[in-house]
Amino acid sequence: MDTQREIQLKTLDVLDSDLKTLVNKLLQYCDDFCIELTAEQANLCVEHLLYVEQVNHYINLTRITNLDEALVLHILDSLALLQSLPPDLNSFLDMGTGPGFPGVPIGIATGCNGILLDSVGKKVNVVNAILNQLDLKTLKAVHERTELYASQNHCFDCVVARALGPIPLLLEYGRPFLQLGSSLVIAKANPSEGELSSGEKVAEMLGLELDGFDEFDLPNDLGHRVVYTYMAVERSRVKLPRTPGLAKKNPLA
Repeated sequence: MDTQREIQLKTLDVLDSDLKTLVNKLLQYCDDFCIELTAEQANLCVEHLLYVEQVNHYINLTRITNLDEALVLHILDSLALLQSLPPDLNSFLDMGTGPGFPGVPIGIATGCNGILLDSVGKKVNVVNAILNQLDLKTLKAVHERTELYASQNHCFDCVVARALGPIPLLLEYGRPFLQLGSSLVIAKANPSEGELSSGEKVAEMLGLELDGFDEFDLPNDLGHRVVYTYMAVERSRVKLPRTPGLAKKNPLA
């Protein structure tokens, strides 16, 4: 499929009562997780999800098609990262945003400037169309490989990554975007001991220190999450970014 295909969003085909039901469910989930979200913000999060569902009929964006499950696995799972973000956040990068998670919900909830990065052009086109439709001017989706985008010397207060890859890989991808004192937030399901051990070694090489740890279960038995927050505390001993693809072919640990 042509990644330059124009995305034509249609008026959402949902009753006001059904939209309100989804918004109220999301707000209740947020209350249960001690996440502050206004009704207006919740409405924007749900509308983003509904547009993703609309486009998913002709562009493969997500395997989660049940709206009640998507409310948890996409929106709540994204918003749960808010508690791990720095309190003085001004800008963030979402690595591997896919159809806009977790970047769009985080951007809606914080109002911060965010870049939503993905290497798949058609997904980036969809996200930008939805951002335009919802008038979310502080957010922008960018089509680029992480290593190439890092070579352009972009820096952010925080980098987030959710369901993207092993911890050592994400540490390498995220480190070039961080100045000293900036943080990298990684959400995982159930990382193995080997992955955690390799992550410790890579973090040390890259001047990163584990600064926070959160663990929780999603509602309705929809999964377990572990969130790791790393802070850049020293200069990296490895020159980054490396050549695209090298992080996967030749891991640091």
